[in-house]
Amino acid sequence: MITISGYNFEGPYPLDKTNFNDVAAVYVILDDLGKKIDVGETDLLKTRLANHERKDCWRRSTNREILVVALLEPNQETRKTIESQIRSSFNFPCGEE
Repeated sequence: MITISGYNFEGPYPLDKTNFNDVAAVYVILDDLGKKIDVGETDLLKTRLANHERKDCWRRSTNREILVVALLEPNQETRKTIESQIRSSFNFPCGEE
């Protein structure tokens, strides 16, 4: 477990070695040194991570192993609020609001 902006996320899990489920979640992409790279929300985590348009940016942002942490949250409005709070707290090299 890892706490980010007061929220407890499950993980970290290696992006390329984990078979995620298609669950509703807020996710944070980070490297194995803890550098936060991106944040997002989705109702289908497995599908979103497998087909993410910013994967190239994630890989350019670090030469370390890329990890994912996830906070399961079924309510889309709540996910968007959490994502926005986290995005405003860090200077992510990838992504935009």
